[in-house]
Amino acid sequence: MITVQQAHVDEVQQIKQVLSETWIDTYSSFLPVEVIHKITSVWHSPATLAAEIENERVFFNVAKNEQGEIVGLVTAGRPSEEVVYIARLYVLPGHQRQGIGARLMDACVAAFPGTKTLRLEVEEQNEKGLSFYRKQGFREISRKEEELEGVSLTVVEMEKKL
Repeated sequence: MITVQQAHVDEVQQIKQVLSETWIDTYSSFLPVEVIHKITSVWHSPATLAAEIENERVFFNVAKNEQGEIVGLVTAGRPSEEVVYIARLYVLPGHQRQGIGARLMDACVAAFPGTKTLRLEVEEQNEKGLSFYRKQGFREISRKEEELEGVSLTVVEMEKKL
């Protein structure tokens, strides 16, 4: 039984661990491990994660298993009345393909009544992510090139009309 609930500051270390595991699993095929470690140490620092959890403008939910362990998470914001932007959606590799990602996404939609569109960005090389989002009804709306610590990436912007 998986429960989805608001993240709490005292869970930051568990959240950081989930992000570390999922980043290595997701990105190590196209990003050097040292780049992953450098990025995650900044983007997923305990202080940064705690600030996001405490920010009332950031939607930050976690998925927990029966033992209370965090197995997935989602962060999102609302740049306009009709659009919700999903910034992060990660599920531990051993818990993927069990509906957890879809439940986290549903929690986002429920948290923002009146939402008409979900948007997100995903790296072109993240085949699991692209496949998941397409199955959830997202479609590609644009592409852009970005550089991340000296690595050139193609980022796909996707949206889903509700």
